[in-house]
Amino acid sequence: MSDTAVSLLTAPGTGAIATVEVRGPRAWELARRLFAPAGKPLPDLPEVNRFWFGTLAGDEVVLAATAPDAVEVHCHGGPRVVQMVMAAFEASGGRQPPVRSHEEENRGLTPPARLLERAPTLRTANIILDQLNGAFVTEVRDILAQMATNWWDQWPRIGALAARGSTAGAHLVEPWKVVIAGAPNVGKSSLINALAGYQRAVVSEVAGTTRDAVSVRTAFDGWPVELIDTAGVREVAGLEAEGVRLAHRAMRAADILVWVVDATDPGAHFPDVFGGLPREVFVVFAANKCDQPHAFDLSTLPFPSEQRSVPTIPVSAHTGAGLGELIRAIIRPHLDLPPGIAVPYTPRLIRLLMTASSRMPYGCHTEAAEALREALAIAEAHTAGPSALPSNP
Repeated sequence: MSDTAVSLLTAPGTGAIATVEVRGPRAWELARRLFAPAGKPLPDLPEVNRFWFGTLAGDEVVLAATAPDAVEVHCHGGPRVVQMVMAAFEASGGRQPPVRSHEEENRGLTPPARLLERAPTLRTANIILDQLNGAFVTEVRDILAQMATNWWDQWPRIGALAARGSTAGAHLVEPWKVVIAGAPNVGKSSLINALAGYQRAVVSEVAGTTRDAVSVRTAFDGWPVELIDTAGVREVAGLEAEGVRLAHRAMRAADILVWVVDATDPGAHFPDVFGGLPREVFVVFAANKCDQPHAFDLSTLPFPSEQRSVPTIPVSAHTGAGLGELIRAIIRPHLDLPPGIAVPYTPRLIRLLMTASSRMPYGCHTEAAEALREALAIAEAHTAGPSALPSNP
């Protein structure tokens, strides 16, 4: 096995810049073999803290010597470019260090350092850091201690902790899937671009322009969000029908569904497609084009067939009006977590807390305590203590 390791230092996924580290006795040798400098050739021996511009694996990169036995390659953050750079070093004799499998991660065995390096925002990184510094361990220990004398009073605490896991904890690394859906020409793509802050989705007055589910990743109030644009939902045939089918699939898989209507359309209504949505999909209603004359009361979205209405949020993708209110509706108030609060932070911990919470109403406090003790053991293995981890800023 090679003694020169090739590692991705930046978080996985698409980014502006990625950093690949090559560390080991052959690091400089491999760099000299693969890197083509734009100017003078690389020196025979590494000059620590010096940078060179050039190409590697067919793409422009910056090479840095960070130690006598280590170099860094700063390249474009696209996954394909990163893969090509790492593959070039591996083909020349480098190796990737072993990583945990998804099965291990789902059992709650994710190393704390890997959780932190995968955190996409400062807010989620701080929450993870709080847990690794003992917030989750302290809360569960106290709950178990209180259950020994009065288990019934601990049910609300267990339920609240489980709820924070299924909402906030499930999205410390993975983004909220926010699907933007609605009839054709209501301004879904324009709204995606307005929320993202740049032109990502194609905008056209021609119905059926959006046929694939187009996504863009951003952050709302420090929470990672994946905005998904979909084809206009209507009865169609042919190629456009495939886009509508993908839209229905995206709606069913959403964490949050934003159903967009046209404020200038008197026929805007709640469609039949919502009957097949899973109960856990949270729905937000937005009336776009509110900067134009309204065709109905924007405080409600009509339900002609059921003689009822629901509150809607008036927005304008053109002027930006109402976008802040829409974002607040997407990132609901219960996600406004104070610093230091306990949050189950891996899929396994979340499942154990949900198990404990579900057992309490039936008086099965012994089973609930067993689930809590298992969660505590996993978290204690993750917790390095204040001396080993930096404090949450």
